[in-house]
Amino acid sequence: MAQSTASERSYDIPAQPLATAITSYGQQAGLQVSAPADLLSGRTSSGVAGRMSAMSALSRLLSGTGLSFRLMGNTVVLEHVPDIAGDAVSLGPVRVEGSGNGRAGGSVSPLSAASDPVMTEGSRSYAPLATNVGKAAQSLRQIPQSVTVITRQRLEDQNLISIEDVMLQTTGVTVDRNWLSSTYNSRGLNISYARYDGGATSFRVDGMSDIDTAIYDSIALVRGADGLFGAGEAGGVLNFTRKRALEEAQLQLNAYGGSWDNYRVEGDVTGPLAANGAIRGRAIGVIDSGHSFQRFKQDRRALIHGLIEADLTPSTLLVAGFTRQEDRKDGFNVSLPRYRNGVDIGLPRDFNMGTPWNWIKRGTSVFFGRLEQRIGDDWAIKLTANHMRNRDKTNAAEMENAVDPVNGSGLNWWYFQQDKATKETTVDLNAQGSFELFGQTHNLILGVDYVRLNQVYQQLWTYIGLEDDIFDPVYPEQPVFPPNWNYRNRQTIERMGLYGTLRIHPVESLSLIGGGRLAFRDKTRNYDLITNALRDRVEQDSVFIPYGAAIWDFYKGFSLYASVAEIYQSQAQYNSGPRPGSPLDPVTGRNYEAGIKGELADGKLTGSVAWYRVTKKGEAASDPASPPIGGDSCCYIRDGYIKSQGVEVELNGEIFPGLQVAFGYTYNNNVNKRDSDARYSETTPKHLLKLWTDYKFQGDALKGLSIGAGVTAQSSNFHSGWIQELNPLTGLYDGPYYEYQFRVKGYAIWSARAGYAFNDRFSISANLNNIFDKTYYVTIDGPGYGNLYGDPRNVMVTLRGQF
Repeated sequence: MAQSTASERSYDIPAQPLATAITSYGQQAGLQVSAPADLLSGRTSSGVAGRMSAMSALSRLLSGTGLSFRLMGNTVVLEHVPDIAGDAVSLGPVRVEGSGNGRAGGSVSPLSAASDPVMTEGSRSYAPLATNVGKAAQSLRQIPQSVTVITRQRLEDQNLISIEDVMLQTTGVTVDRNWLSSTYNSRGLNISYARYDGGATSFRVDGMSDIDTAIYDSIALVRGADGLFGAGEAGGVLNFTRKRALEEAQLQLNAYGGSWDNYRVEGDVTGPLAANGAIRGRAIGVIDSGHSFQRFKQDRRALIHGLIEADLTPSTLLVAGFTRQEDRKDGFNVSLPRYRNGVDIGLPRDFNMGTPWNWIKRGTSVFFGRLEQRIGDDWAIKLTANHMRNRDKTNAAEMENAVDPVNGSGLNWWYFQQDKATKETTVDLNAQGSFELFGQTHNLILGVDYVRLNQVYQQLWTYIGLEDDIFDPVYPEQPVFPPNWNYRNRQTIERMGLYGTLRIHPVESLSLIGGGRLAFRDKTRNYDLITNALRDRVEQDSVFIPYGAAIWDFYKGFSLYASVAEIYQSQAQYNSGPRPGSPLDPVTGRNYEAGIKGELADGKLTGSVAWYRVTKKGEAASDPASPPIGGDSCCYIRDGYIKSQGVEVELNGEIFPGLQVAFGYTYNNNVNKRDSDARYSETTPKHLLKLWTDYKFQGDALKGLSIGAGVTAQSSNFHSGWIQELNPLTGLYDGPYYEYQFRVKGYAIWSARAGYAFNDRFSISANLNNIFDKTYYVTIDGPGYGNLYGDPRNVMVTLRGQF
């Protein structure tokens, strides 16, 4: 039996009814499989292909079916997945009887990636079995908020190689690009925070849009306020789940080539480092280089990543790893202005407002670790830590200002130089598990988290002179770097909090969830490094942030839910009058959400419909009685009041054998209650649709062929502000101010994919984006700056090999 299950074989079992798939598996694995006929009836399998052990093949074959298996001597016995820890997801599809150290007979360790329900690698699915956005592995149906998970399969099918790519495909997300980085918004609100492997909440850093996805198993977005775990803004929080080391040796090599001389090579090797698989490792490397549709622009990237997993005991897991990513961006400034009268200039898509020598250098190192101790079958203690070091340097010149429609003048040349060094440490410690009371199973999570950010920021803006003709600019010379900075600041932020959540079941079908966070440390310091003086010192008082929700499993596989989350954002950096003032109270608000979630085909297809409403009150505004002078911290009043509400619909997973779908639709209506209900987030469209499908042909006739297609469509959006009218006396645009509104019509961007698997090891695919070569603005802003074109039609060909 040991030889049968531990040795690797090639498997080729297409998606089909589970009963026939199990028959094929038994023949190809050389094993006896026992299962009642009624257990298999009505179930389908997504299939399995590739070279692997018998246990891994069966785990993948049963993924999403609701079945698990046991090893009994020389026989594999199939059975229902047991209910473990109430609403928590059982740890994988395999249970082993009489396995000793958990690996005898080639069985799967309960601490390994194969037993981790959060892992999506190898599942071939767009529907995750579980996610850890709430610290514990839970199915999407048991999370009372909207959650989108981009699985490993979808990352590969759509060639989503950066976080920017992922955000462009994530339900409800709009992308605001600028010349240095990008910001992301959901429900008209900023997505400000991220978590890694379910750890403590991290502040975003510049250049996050360039984070490479090669090292991640999945990327999830929780929409709405998540103050319970330290992310108070209601736009949402990103959760990055890293790939894990596997118990079986595996080498993947991927090569990409595409439009504008873009080339990329990935290497990914994993496997056991000790004879019994108790120590496992993984290493990933990336080299990426390419130009752009914009003139001068070129990007280069190098990444190395490694981790080691060790089963210190049968119930203790240690994970430690390191990532280093370096990026260089040349000729990067592609932000465009408009004419002074607000009319679109109609500049070609390859136009660049910067110089050929502009550059950004970014380097990020991350040290990470996790220690997990299981206590019996129901409890675990987890310690997660990340330490990030980022260095970001920029040397650039750019043209700014609106353009005179008569002669093309009006632009100014500026030098911009910066040097930013960031260090961030996050630590999260929690205990989680379940207990029995009154005949029901209940769940509890208690934890503490800590984050410390230290950032040294130095910059220099230098006026160069006028530019007379936007269509024939004269580029300034590259200045020396580094210069003598005119602004130098060191900021230190330290936050710490206790959190807890209790999920009780008055009856089996009802979950009542209550919890809260006690934020008892929130300190910010800013130092002027030119004068070595303390700019400001902010300490926010302790605050308790409550959370409540309910989930009713009203029908098999379907749940109704409702949740209320508090919004809390410190703004103690502003002072209320009279001078010198005292710290302004925080922004507060609530995030309401209700909806229905469902799982079909034993979890292979997941869907949700959600209604949400967000209110935020008390954001800082200038005090009319004593306005701030020259950027002073005093005086401000709590005057802001915004509301955002709408509907979200999602569907992810396998519709029928071979067809995967990812569908997301968002309706958003946001208003500024202090501005006659004018739109608060103008660039957020009211209607946003994102759809992607991929079909792998079944049967022998077209075996190996797959095709995909998708669309991203949105209704119109706009940007408003104030510009000056043409003065007939001077012939210049220095007349009275009037309000403008730049509106972009709705658009749809189509994409497609075709792929062919030569065998279980090699495949080739081609992705065609913006099929109809639509010209559109992915980001709009004012007349003088911030308007960016979306990508023209482009193609990427990918060759994948697995050994």
